[in-house]
Amino acid sequence: MSEERKKVLQRFRERLAQLESDAISAPAHWHLFHLHNALNALPDDHAAADLHLDEFDRADLAKEFPEMEADKAPTVSEIRSRFDLISGGTL
Repeated sequence: MSEERKKVLQRFRERLAQLESDAISAPAHWHLFHLHNALNALPDDHAAADLHLDEFDRADLAKEFPEMEADKAPTVSEIRSRFDLISGGTL
């Protein structure tokens, strides 16, 4: 087994242990989604699994790299405000 694959497997094990131990209080849907996608990719493409684990870690990475804030999804109220602006009250 390649060293890269071993690293991804270890990384996956650590993220799964975080969820199992409730280290992440109330894991968000996206935590489960990306961990599931990483699991699906593991048998055939450890690089793709690693990318899904990057997405799983996105919130922690954003703390370390504030420039990622630009990738932050808007809030529901921000979407509502923009929609209201675009629709101009025509509905």
